[in-house]
Formats: sequence, C-alpha cells, structure tokens
Amino acid sequence: MPTKKQARSSKMLRNARKQKNKYPLLLLKVIDVSDIVLEVLDARFAKEMQNKEIEKLIEKKGKKIIYVLNKSDLTRKDEKRLNPRVLVSCRNRRGINELRDKIKIEAAKIAPKGVPSNVKVEGRNYNRVQVGVIGYPNTGKSSLINLLIGKSSAKIGAEAGFTKGIQKLRLTENIQLLDSPGVIPTEEYSMTSEEKIAKHVKVGGRSHNQVKDPELAVNAIVKSNRKNLEKFYKIKFKDSEDLIEKIGNKKGLLKKGGEVNSDRAARIVLRDWQLGIIEV
Repeated sequence: MPTKKQARSSKMLRNARKQKNKYPLLLLKVIDVSDIVLEVLDARFAKEMQNKEIEKLIEKKGKKIIYVLNKSDLTRKDEKRLNPRVLVSCRNRRGINELRDKIKIEAAKIAPKGVPSNVKVEGRNYNRVQVGVIGYPNTGKSSLINLLIGKSSAKIGAEAGFTKGIQKLRLTENIQLLDSPGVIPTEEYSMTSEEKIAKHVKVGGRSHNQVKDPELAVNAIVKSNRKNLEKFYKIKFKDSEDLIEKIGNKKGLLKKGGEVNSDRAARIVLRDWQLGIIEV
C-alpha cells in the first residue's frame, strides 16, 4: 500500500507527463494558424533558449519569425545573428513601440486586401493576421502581450509555465495575438537529467521553488557568472558550495546546531537570479 507521499509523487509525475504531451500540441497549433511568430527569448541566454526544432518547422511552413529579446536591460549582449530582432524590456517598457510597429509592418505585407471582416475560414477571420507568441516558460510572453495591447488581458504568473492554454487577444482590428504555454524543447525535456534540469532553472524554464536539487542549478550559474554574483552579493567565494554557505550565514538560514540550510540558501540565489535582479 503506497504512502500518501508516494501517491502524491506518482500523481505529480503523471500530470507532468500529461503536460509534456499537451504543451507541444498546443504550440504546434499556434504555429499552424499563425502568419507571424514572435519567439520571445531572454536576452541574457538567447542562444541557449532558441527552440531550433520549432524554428525549422516555422521556416518549413513559410511563416515569418521575429525574435524578441526580452530583459535586455539586464545585459549588454545583442545577438546580431538573429534577424529580424527587437530588443525589449517589459520591466522598463522599452522597445515595445518598436516591436508593435514591426508587427504592423509585417502584417501589412500579409493581410489580404478588400476582404470583408465578417468572412471566416475554418473559424477564423480571413482578413485578420494571426501572430503567435512562443518561447520557454517564464520569458515574459504574457507581460509582453499586455504591454503590446495596452491592458492586462494575458494571464501572468510568477511560476514558470503559468499559461495553461492558448489565449487570443486583439492587437488591432486586423491583428490578433496568440499567447501559448511556455514550452521546453522536446529534445531537452527531462524529469531526471540533472544537467538539463540545471540548465532549465538557469534560464528560468523551471521555477526555483520546483527544482529538486537547487544546489546543482546554482553550480551551473556560478560556472559562467561568478563575477556578476560576487558583485551582486558583495562577497568573494571559491565555488558554488562556498557561495551557498556564505549566503546562508549572511541571511541566518541555519539549522539546529548552526549548520547552514543549504537547500534554502541555494533557492535564495536561484530566486534572485530568476527575478532578474542580478545583472549579466
């Protein structure tokens, strides 16, 4: 007879498998009905967050893609190899007008002329350009849509993967935005690979509250961002273990006997990282 904890873990695993199967199908549907696709990337990790398999599909279907590099205020990087691209910051409301104008310019090239607005084909307005918004979980897709349309219509959550289905929102009379759930590329998805999970946490694809081994994820961040972490926390450290130890002592995250609660301390680092308050 399984314990309550075992039953709960089994249910969570089944749900995760269902979502893994469901989300790519929704993503494929968004791409299929879209005329233009916005791939939202975290400007700090644009290369790591590109969904190459989906980009190939978009190209194969002859759809227009625009790369949107969000959180550009947190880095000096500019992925010039990605074109067309627009650098934005949802937090600072920067680049939104430029992106909106870019969408309208591309939509004008696609929209058929002289078709009545009430004409529909397969349930959609024939003269309405569909713009799909895709990307990893927690890249700010819903926040971006809300800024583009000028009101809070797209649901926003602090947890990765908050959007549960396709939301249709009007940008203009002839342009409709489709907000899709954040999806980790199929080839990278894993419930067990520590290396892949650490990467997903680093780029915000998995929440700091959900990851099983936060110390491993902190180690992945330390490898490429030591100086940024030292500058932010105003401490010097030898490795990720030393960083976690010092953060734990600094914030008083101690167990009985004075031992540092490394799990809590590591999650503090991951939380700060995912909130985007550590500049890269």
